[in-house]
Amino acid sequence: MISLVFAVLAAAQLCLAVTAGRHWRATPGLLAAVPALVCSALVWDNGVIAVGSLTGAGPLLETMSVPRFVTHALLTPLLVLWSLSAADHAGLLRARRKWVRGAAVGVTVLLVAAGVLHDVLGLSLRTERWADTLRYVNDAASPTGPLPAIVTGLVVLLTGIVLWRCTGFPWLALTAAVMVMVSGAAAHVPVLGNAGEAVLGAGLLLTVRRLSSGLARGHRAETGPAAECP
Repeated sequence: MISLVFAVLAAAQLCLAVTAGRHWRATPGLLAAVPALVCSALVWDNGVIAVGSLTGAGPLLETMSVPRFVTHALLTPLLVLWSLSAADHAGLLRARRKWVRGAAVGVTVLLVAAGVLHDVLGLSLRTERWADTLRYVNDAASPTGPLPAIVTGLVVLLTGIVLWRCTGFPWLALTAAVMVMVSGAAAHVPVLGNAGEAVLGAGLLLTVRRLSSGLARGHRAETGPAAECP
């Protein structure tokens, strides 16, 4: 039953990835590119977990599992740069300051390095069963393991709160809050973490649609100069 839930989540992420990809083709740039890439990686992530019990433990499932960790390490921190792009598209002047851009790039590089250290160079796979699922998890002992995902989630949440305050658009903040709240329980109930990722993916896509349409800029023009927003 839970394997079927992961299959449904994979299908949901596929829909999000395809839609984000269409936005990327229509308006090339970081704003649509990052959600398209992240959601595409999560299609594979959920799909491999969904078929794990059918495949069984062994070289095939282990090989299929490696990209799950590599893509998480490389792509998840890009949401920090995406957050900066979202703030920029919303017309927030502080997002265009050089030190803010430099800080975003620096944080992203550090988070990618931490992820690569734990989930690529330090990858140590072992099988784990939960409900009717079978998956490989990273058994490497490292204090940096969950750090990139935690920091990235908080950055997206903070960006969502700022956008809510400055443009009246609440969905990024609400979906990021769901992701942050369920992430703590994901270690004991893995499907919650993957479901939270789907919710966040929907929030990212809604944000792309809102900012691409120019509604946020129009709202900012009505409510005052962007410099008034933090």
